[in-house]
Amino acid sequence: MPPPSAPPETLSPEELYNVICGAASQDPAQVQTAATRLKELLQLSGAYETLYEIASQKTVPLAVRQQSIIQFKNNAVGHWKGRK
Repeated sequence: MPPPSAPPETLSPEELYNVICGAASQDPAQVQTAATRLKELLQLSGAYETLYEIASQKTVPLAVRQQSIIQFKNNAVGHWKGRK
């Protein structure tokens, strides 16, 4: 009998928002850390919907909204094409 697998990670919209803020930062170390975590988060269900929500909020700083749009544009098509 195989060992029980870990429960699937769930997407936290707050964490995704914080990672996008880090990716939009001017600090190279923060950008690098955010990029690594962002790759992981984009594999979770609901990530692209959350990116869209971040981009559509007028109260979010422009740099963060733009970073959300860029990540959506660069990753969504490949993600959906990869599904069979």
